Amino acid sequence: MKKFYIILTVLFMSLSFTSCDLCTVDGGEEGVFIKKPWFFGDGGVDHQALTSGSEWKVWSTDYVVYSVINTKYTETFDDVATNEATPVDMDAHIFLRIIPGKAPILHENYGPNWYENNIKNMFSKYIKDFVSRYDMITLVSSREIYDEIEPVIAQQMTDYIALLSQTKELPIEVVNVVVDKAKPNEGVREELNNTAIYMQQRNTQIMKQEMEIARRETEHLRALADKEYQITMGFTPQQFIMLRGLELEMQKIDMIKNKSNVNVDVMLGQTTPFWDIKAK
Repeated sequence: MKKFYIILTVLFMSLSFTSCDLCTVDGGEEGVFIKKPWFFGDGGVDHQALTSGSEWKVWSTDYVVYSVINTKYTETFDDVATNEATPVDMDAHIFLRIIPGKAPILHENYGPNWYENNIKNMFSKYIKDFVSRYDMITLVSSREIYDEIEPVIAQQMTDYIALLSQTKELPIEVVNVVVDKAKPNEGVREELNNTAIYMQQRNTQIMKQEMEIARRETEHLRALADKEYQITMGFTPQQFIMLRGLELEMQKIDMIKNKSNVNVDVMLGQTTPFWDIKAK
């Protein structure tokens, strides 16, 4: 029996040595060891993080790597209600950092899904609260309100993390919050496009009507001026028409001034051309 235990011990030690893994970390990372002894020794999270280089672990120990540099977490919001119940779409980003050297505490207290389980919902709530205070037009057109709210939400998240840490330390720093400008959702955008097309068509029609009215008024004023000129000069209607005909023929002549190889026929009354003027 004694021989059997010796053989079993040798086999166990051989298995332990041949089942080791080399664990490494890159810059900006921390490795966490979670010991799970089968027969003896203390288990649990090793509070000494692997911060550089490499280290061997036995087969019964788990190993998790955490990034301790600034990391962006993005939340996409579809159909968030404004204060007028008009839905908008938007993205919001929170930049977080694990406090260096405390990745083991984070893993022990909150696990690898610490963001999804403890940060995500509260961050989303603060964003929705912000959107619900404004109407769609303000959210779509104003950048100033985002510049004002971003540091406020960052402080709210910092306070929330501090509150959680009163029960179990959450070694996370809020670096920054960035909220993208909201956009009307697809249905609202389609309605706005249809409205814009209708307004453009309506404005075009109004402009055409105004131009037609202006044209008629101009022609009316011209006719009144011609009538007044005819009466002042004592012309008969036929004489006035002939005068206007002469003016038109003079305009033809002015058109070919300083233009070589251009002919123009000058007409008087109902006759055929009676002379030919040619610019040489």
